[in-house]
Amino acid sequence: MRTQNEPYFIFKGINSKKMRLQISTLPQIVKPKRRITNITIAGRNGNEIEDSGTYEGYTLSIGCGIEHITQTELEKMWEWLDGSGDLILSTEPTRIYKARVDNDISLSDMYWVFQNFLVQFDVEPFKYSVNKSNDFVTLTKSGTLHNKGSYYAEPILKVYGNGTVTMQINGKSYSCQNVTDYVTIDSTLQMVYKNNINKNADYLTRDFPKFKKGENTITFLSGVTKIEIEPNWRWL
Repeated sequence: MRTQNEPYFIFKGINSKKMRLQISTLPQIVKPKRRITNITIAGRNGNEIEDSGTYEGYTLSIGCGIEHITQTELEKMWEWLDGSGDLILSTEPTRIYKARVDNDISLSDMYWVFQNFLVQFDVEPFKYSVNKSNDFVTLTKSGTLHNKGSYYAEPILKVYGNGTVTMQINGKSYSCQNVTDYVTIDSTLQMVYKNNINKNADYLTRDFPKFKKGENTITFLSGVTKIEIEPNWRWL
């Protein structure tokens, strides 16, 4: 008999319980590996360390089992456990992994009473909030925003105004010209756009906004009337 505390995972918005999967093993919580290069210099003892400040992705393996699976159910499961999507584990119900399934999954004989198999999720190094919609912020004047994550965030900012709009984040200015009503500055994709039209040519700043750990100051300068913020808080 299944219990309320039975382990599960959610992938692409579908709970493994709905697919009748029984989870035998869930992965340990992993801290991603920092991307560091050791450089050997002739005539010098030891190595020089080149730290890019970035992290490696890694693999999470989940042991699964299913009983009395039909051909139709099997096909639905293969379709589900394929490609990219958000992954939530019952051991970390408040976090989302950006995940992808690329490995082959095999069942020895689909007519056996019970089948065991392994699903491997290749995940990005950072985890995000399940309650992402609750983190959405709208500013109609200058203010501050507290980073709830454990690492700097790469937000999506919908900046309202006309002409050349300029804002400051933590004292650094970000500007975009030829704005009509609004423009979206997406730090995650490093793109500027409106209604799927690329506006990178109108972006006047070399880099993209980031929210550091702790408090962040957002200042309205010329042309800005409102900013809608999807902060994308993240954790290692």
